[in-house]
Amino acid sequence: MSTFTTRFRRSWAEFVGPEATRTNTVLTVAASAGGLVASVWTARRAGANTAVTTALSALATDLAGGAYVNNTRACARWYERPGQGHRQHLQFAGLHLHPVAIALADRSVGHQDRVLGWSASHYGYLMAATAVIRGLPRRRRGLGVALTAGGLVLDRVLGPSTVAPWFAWTYYPKLLLGHAASSLWTDEDLGVG
Repeated sequence: MSTFTTRFRRSWAEFVGPEATRTNTVLTVAASAGGLVASVWTARRAGANTAVTTALSALATDLAGGAYVNNTRACARWYERPGQGHRQHLQFAGLHLHPVAIALADRSVGHQDRVLGWSASHYGYLMAATAVIRGLPRRRRGLGVALTAGGLVLDRVLGPSTVAPWFAWTYYPKLLLGHAASSLWTDEDLGVG
């Protein structure tokens, strides 16, 4: 096996969890590809240019694949292992500045005047919800579901993206239902508690 292959496999395992199965990998890649295709279709339909469509494709690939993989047992166990606490989960959520890019993409096609307010509302909600979930670990499962639903309601209230209507439906399940809360899994499944 080549050094590149070994490094890639190790990096993949550190990203999705060393217990990930081939099925997990195939479904993650399929979800990512589905996100990419859907993002191109919706962006072009909304009038986005090639640069915006390309940027949205990268975001959709990340979010759609992440919405699947972050809700797998392997990934949940990996991110709930010893040493992965409140700070690490907030840092992971903090890296997801996707609302800014989505709002700017909407603005580029004339559909978003409130770039700062829209993106700050989504990002602020994500960070606050992550802090609440991580701060109340015994209630993480119910909070993950409720706060994910709250994010979807927030998107409806603010007005969904025109160029990326898939945004909230991938952003919140990936980051709240999955990464922050591991809502689909019991403490016994995760080996915590």
